[in-house]
Amino acid sequence: MSGEIIPQTLKKVVEEVASLPGYGEKSAQRLAVNILNMPRGEGIQLIKTFLEMLEKIHPCKECGLFTEDELCPVCKDEERDRQTICVVEESFDAFAIERTGKYKGLYHVLGGRLSPLEEITAEDLNIESLVERVEKNPIKEVILATNPTVEGEATASYIYNLLKNKGITISRIAYGLPFGAVLENADDFTLSKALEHKIPI
Repeated sequence: MSGEIIPQTLKKVVEEVASLPGYGEKSAQRLAVNILNMPRGEGIQLIKTFLEMLEKIHPCKECGLFTEDELCPVCKDEERDRQTICVVEESFDAFAIERTGKYKGLYHVLGGRLSPLEEITAEDLNIESLVERVEKNPIKEVILATNPTVEGEATASYIYNLLKNKGITISRIAYGLPFGAVLENADDFTLSKALEHKIPI
């Protein structure tokens, strides 16, 4: 298809969506087409919901978790373990951990991970405020729950070096083979991590 016959508004939407992290031109095109193919009323309602999200949702002033209030429900909950902080890349990582029902401490959202290729540096992330929380509060443990990627590992290592002399326990979430996985289908990195983090039974 010649670029000249693409409606300019559609072209602009695709370009702006494609500029978002995690999207390419093809995925941006699919999103735009899916919205255009929705019944008009549903499409308009979806856009209204996006606008409502932009108006109401913002980072918690304490931990960075997406919330509609000044403080998120976790930070407001006096029953949480206030001596433990779980560090995640994005709010949805914390939401996933919360669904397990196994973690009762606080969170700290970095808002991304170190990525030289994308020119994302420590100054672009919510790292300085993490150090401040550790220094100003009776924190005993920081759990580094960044994703098991090269960038996630680099981010965890960077934070570890900042906190290692703060007199606290620094943990890294274990990862390896997912439940139900077949060994022969696992990549070398996953298998090596599964062996590294083996536990006694």
